[in-house]
Amino acid sequence: MIYRSLLMLKCIIKDQKMTDFIFKHGIYFILILVVIFLIVGYFSVYRLKTEKDRKIELIIQILAAVSVVLVAYNLILSTQSNKRIEENRNADITLRNIQRNWLSPQIELSRLYPESYFLYKSMTPDSDYCGFEPEVYDPAKRKQIEIAYSFRVFQAMEDFLTIGSHDLTGKYVWINNFLMWMQSPILREHWEVISFNFSLDTREIIERLNMESDALIEKRKCHGFITLRDYDAVSKKFYVYFRIP
Repeated sequence: MIYRSLLMLKCIIKDQKMTDFIFKHGIYFILILVVIFLIVGYFSVYRLKTEKDRKIELIIQILAAVSVVLVAYNLILSTQSNKRIEENRNADITLRNIQRNWLSPQIELSRLYPESYFLYKSMTPDSDYCGFEPEVYDPAKRKQIEIAYSFRVFQAMEDFLTIGSHDLTGKYVWINNFLMWMQSPILREHWEVISFNFSLDTREIIERLNMESDALIEKRKCHGFITLRDYDAVSKKFYVYFRIP
């Protein structure tokens, strides 16, 4: 009987739907299961025509089987709890990553106008700025901002290699964003100078992003614009070697 209970436990754990059902309904499901098990077991033993010692032995086996069910419930709770913790951790990583490496650089650049205008415009080539371009700005400050934010952008790409495997946004979304950014001649100019500050895998992915961005730049020259499909066609085939902790 204990062996059959263990087989039942194995089947329950393998069945994700059953596991989720048990976790959702919790103690009520387990109490009902235990009560049914005890009632059926008791009456099955009671109706047996056998010696008293044998009946006592069977009852002990039934109680042992009930303990297996309770252990199974505890195991399911632990498994689901760990799963929820991992899901919450990945959600937190995703939100932090979006805020730090995607939204923040763009918001910060918009606040540093007019010196930041040229870098930001070059990083978003598909946006229409209606021909407005600042005529008065500090050239030294502009250069400083462009160098500092080149570091910021390339660091975002390096961070992506570290935590991207836990990011729920989707690899292709980040690659689309990087492909757009790397069409910037300003970023490319500074990459040639500061690339030694970054790891080999970061250099490798940025070189591949540059190659794919070249093709997108040529397509824009030919057609005058780039579509969502053009980006997705590249990003969904773009392989990323995430770092393994």
